[in-house]
Amino acid sequence: MFHKMSCSKLVLPFLFVSLLASANLSAQMPVSPETRTNVARIIGDVMVNGKAYKYDRQLADSVGPRLTGSENYVHAVAWAQEQFRSLNLASVHTEPFTLPSTWEPETPAVGRITAPRTQELHIYSLGWSPSTPASGVKGEVVYLDHLTVEAVDAQKDKLTGKIVLVDKQSEGSDPAIGQLFKAIDSLKAASPKAVFFVGGADGTEVGNAFTFDGTLLKFPAAEIGLEDAGLIRRLLEHGPVSVEFSFKNRTRSNVKVDNVVAEIPGSELPNEVVIVAGHLDSWHPGTGAQDNGTGVSTVLDVARAIKAAGRAPRRTMRFLLIGGEEQGILGSTAYARSHQNQMSSIDCVLVSDTGAQRARGWYVMGRDDEKQALANVEPLLAGLGSGDTTPSVEFLFETDHVSFDLLGVPTLVLWNDIDKYFKLHHKASDTFDSVNQADLNQGVATTAATAYAIADSAQPFAPHATPAQVEEMLRSKRQWDDYQYFKGIGVFP
Repeated sequence: MFHKMSCSKLVLPFLFVSLLASANLSAQMPVSPETRTNVARIIGDVMVNGKAYKYDRQLADSVGPRLTGSENYVHAVAWAQEQFRSLNLASVHTEPFTLPSTWEPETPAVGRITAPRTQELHIYSLGWSPSTPASGVKGEVVYLDHLTVEAVDAQKDKLTGKIVLVDKQSEGSDPAIGQLFKAIDSLKAASPKAVFFVGGADGTEVGNAFTFDGTLLKFPAAEIGLEDAGLIRRLLEHGPVSVEFSFKNRTRSNVKVDNVVAEIPGSELPNEVVIVAGHLDSWHPGTGAQDNGTGVSTVLDVARAIKAAGRAPRRTMRFLLIGGEEQGILGSTAYARSHQNQMSSIDCVLVSDTGAQRARGWYVMGRDDEKQALANVEPLLAGLGSGDTTPSVEFLFETDHVSFDLLGVPTLVLWNDIDKYFKLHHKASDTFDSVNQADLNQGVATTAATAYAIADSAQPFAPHATPAQVEEMLRSKRQWDDYQYFKGIGVFP
């Protein structure tokens, strides 16, 4: 899951909160007896014979961490194609997009406070940071108390040539993401020598990047431990603080990255498509078993179970494993952009990207018409304990459904408990030992049952929003300016 700005919960809270003007409030997607019978068969197969745990173990242990564009990511693409082909799925292929820069740490970061006293730092290169000069970076630290355009511009002379410290207090409480990235743009213009952001407690590394489009930052950027940042701020109360640090990263420019695609052709409506998706890339401190190995294994096991059931649904089911999610939802946006003239044929996009604690049901992203459409599906999920929906917008802007939303396509994101997930998300503890097999299977069964019921329904899942409706909703939620900012830098279609 793409998680931004020093682990803060930054979301773009534009949501399809009100019903689409064209929606019929009483409409419920029908589920035929034949569909119900096959859903029961699929659920039973997943819960008894599910292979998601095996898939996740192979991906996490045999391939390992999968920074987008890295050698491990390339291995993961080949592995995913092999799994799809072994299931005898149709049209197994890759679709490339171009990542402006790849990034991997080449040497460990080292650093210390040098004045007013010496103290070793818990320090790591931030994702998509350039290397430091061979001699390292040395300089005075300046604390930026507010990460806003106005605050950066007002202190520009104090920031130029300095090492700027930004922490969670600088970001404020629940800031608008567009405003924060505009502030980062202003900070770049101030020409700091380097920037320190804050990582985890106890000196733990947290994988993150502070560009939103796969480009390198213009200055070296590091994350330091929460305690290190607190110490520096306390020392600054009494006078200047100087630090030195260094690290080396491997970077490449304009690299082709592949998304992986496979299908089960529809039996009656093959030109209408239901997509089941998860992102294949991960951060590097752990092995990405939860984020997003569980999502990848969900996509694969949904494909396996539906294929094994022996009755293809009416619509085509397309299985999509995506790159570049962690760098700004790049792979899914590239896919949506390249298939933009086909959006009307996509009935629904289902995404798994919140780990493998037990699923409660689905995020409907504020769309009451989707909640209504799922009313006849929910009884199929009751025995799994996942027959519910939530209008929560918490993760609207943080995973691979959002570009489809912006193009009006109905989407669903699996709703899991996440209290354990966020203790290991993007950290060294995101490893296979954290995955519970029974809980993973329950989420897979939820996804398979819902996706199959939607794909096999005699009527479409929910209306597509028009561009005018999307704009109206964004404006009503005061997020139009943020959307325009991101669209302006090429992030969204």
